[in-house]
Amino acid sequence: MNCRFVVGIPVYNNPNTVVGVIERCLAECDFPLLIIDDGSDIPVESLFKNKYPDSHPRVSFVRHTENQGKGVALQTGFKETLRRGFSHFVAIDADDQHDPKDMSLLVQSARENPWALIVGDRDMQVENVPGSSTFGKKFSNFWVRYQTDVGVADSQSGYRIYPLFFLQNMKFFCTKYDFEIEVLTRLIWRNVEIKNVKISVKYFPPEKRVSHFHKIKDNTRIAILNTVLTVAALMREQTSPFRSSLAFAVGVFIGATPLYGLHTGIAGLFSFIFRLNFVYMWVGTNISLPPFIPFLVWASKAIGEGMIGKHDDSAAGFLTAWGLGSIILGMGLGVIAFAAMYLLKTVGREKADAKGWSGKNKNATGIMIMRLMLKTLGLRFAYFFLNFVVFYYYLFARKTRLYFNEYWKVVRPQYSWWQRQRKIFAQLMVFAQTLVDRAIQRESQELVFGYELDESVQAFVQNVETSPNGLVAVASHVGGWELAMTFFAGLPSEKKMLAVMHGIPGQYAHQSSQSRKAEVVFFNLSENTILKVKDHLSEGHFVGMMGDRPVSRSLDLRLFFGKLAAFDTTPMRVALASQAEIYFVFAFKSADLKYKVYTFKSDSVAHLPKEEQVGNLLTQYVLRLEEVMNQYPEQWFNFFNFFSDAPKIRS
Repeated sequence: MNCRFVVGIPVYNNPNTVVGVIERCLAECDFPLLIIDDGSDIPVESLFKNKYPDSHPRVSFVRHTENQGKGVALQTGFKETLRRGFSHFVAIDADDQHDPKDMSLLVQSARENPWALIVGDRDMQVENVPGSSTFGKKFSNFWVRYQTDVGVADSQSGYRIYPLFFLQNMKFFCTKYDFEIEVLTRLIWRNVEIKNVKISVKYFPPEKRVSHFHKIKDNTRIAILNTVLTVAALMREQTSPFRSSLAFAVGVFIGATPLYGLHTGIAGLFSFIFRLNFVYMWVGTNISLPPFIPFLVWASKAIGEGMIGKHDDSAAGFLTAWGLGSIILGMGLGVIAFAAMYLLKTVGREKADAKGWSGKNKNATGIMIMRLMLKTLGLRFAYFFLNFVVFYYYLFARKTRLYFNEYWKVVRPQYSWWQRQRKIFAQLMVFAQTLVDRAIQRESQELVFGYELDESVQAFVQNVETSPNGLVAVASHVGGWELAMTFFAGLPSEKKMLAVMHGIPGQYAHQSSQSRKAEVVFFNLSENTILKVKDHLSEGHFVGMMGDRPVSRSLDLRLFFGKLAAFDTTPMRVALASQAEIYFVFAFKSADLKYKVYTFKSDSVAHLPKEEQVGNLLTQYVLRLEEVMNQYPEQWFNFFNFFSDAPKIRS
């Protein structure tokens, strides 16, 4: 990934140090600087221009009219940096405690780990370090580890590099110094890796120190935040089946004891002490629901009397036998509960992983019914029947609704919740129709659907015939991309087509496309895919590749509908290496039996330096994709969080 950095300096009333920090940052890096003035009494821009009357090309300013807090200042910096299309935000304080020379260490770590949050670990073994700062660092580190199970060397450090991709759709509730703990903890919860980098720090003597940290107010905010985060951590799903099962088992043990009315409180205490999921533990305590109490009492008493012998019928004897027996019974039930939950979690996880769509519909009965319906009642009735199928899928496919809800928030931010739900239903409906269309096409060796072509498509077809170095068509998982492959495979041409996919054999086994002129290879299964593509191009043939789902480390981030998204640069790199022409190709369903095909020839990049050519082509592709998606927003078929999940790539 090509990391694009902006150095952000949030500042509030640091007139004696901020200009010097800006000067040293300019000297130590060649990145743009963004100064976020959080309502300083003397505008920072005027301080800088007093010394440098001519504006500096790498320095820009954003100012709040009144002080809102460091958290808000950082978020303003994030938004402005994202708006400009940068991928990483280097945060450094304006009070001169951080050394800009250490920036190179942080940047190096970010380049090596572009999806990670880079945190500067301050060396507190220097002069003038307040005892409160040393204690605060250790205290905060303890709670972050408790809440996340991840060790962070310096959770209070403000010297960081933020990966903006993960932040762009997050909403925060902290606005002051507590923001830096909130964003750190919540990024860890989103499985963002943390990289600690040793840095120096400078503390001024007390008489020269400028700090806007209010010991009572800000410590109170941090205490409240840690309380909220701790409760949230205990309520979150544990990633480990062992810990989830252990929490459930402990809850069953607690529920078996005769401490009725106290079970929930005891579960909360145990959950906090042993850092186990409270929800699982509380569910386990419900073994003591009223219908089960007689059995628990009888079994506990019987086990207790079996252990100590049957005594008189006094209340003390009964309670002794009941109490001892409940402990033994609780331990036994806890072991059984642990085994059952662990089996459920592990087998359930394997099934969930296996449910990832592989391109093959395993519902043989559904396929048979749909084929019968198509043959007997026709396509339009099949489309009508899909309304019921899609409605069922909409109700129960919660993750898909979440993915598409995020998509519509990005591409149509003005839509209300109800408008988004209607669009999600329409999106699922078009997707289902394209699946039916694919099934119809797979049964025929002739083209079933009509294709609307403009002059650009005709020019594309001519170039397929005449291009000596082959041609690379970069497509996307939108509209009828698979049917477009079928269309191009059916052209009256001697040229062969190679479609490069990421999937499983048989996923695209069209009778109409799998011919002597067309072949599908799978990027994730063949080690020599790139060599095969290059050989194909060297013979002047046609190669189709996807650009919207990175499958290797050849990827980059681009603004797409105003948000950062990851795109694959492999097609561009292959085309440049083979000196092949590049086209961006899309197909969308325009009517029941028609598809509209778009082809855009890329602009020449020969005049650019080699290191800029791939990036320029990727930018062209993303702009064209956004252009067509504005016309057909319901035909977006990427079933994952496109704007917030890091791509899963091969190592």
